[in-house]
Amino acid sequence: MTTITISSRGQFVLPAAIRKRLKITTPESFSISFDESTEEITLKKIESLDEATDRINSYIKPGTPPLENIREFYNAREPKV
Repeated sequence: MTTITISSRGQFVLPAAIRKRLKITTPESFSISFDESTEEITLKKIESLDEATDRINSYIKPGTPPLENIREFYNAREPKV
């Protein structure tokens, strides 16, 4: 566990090791939520359009022509092993 300090302006710095592990560059967007029952704050990295495109394309067989609808996407997915 790493300890951080909140500044008088409510700001904090994510430790370099965490930024490196998550491949965080600037600018980067995050969502933040607070659970009142546990008093836990959750910070989640928001996937960029390029990251989402790469993730979706990883499900498609190489050499598949551009897809025009979601049904084509599911038909083009590589079979699960």
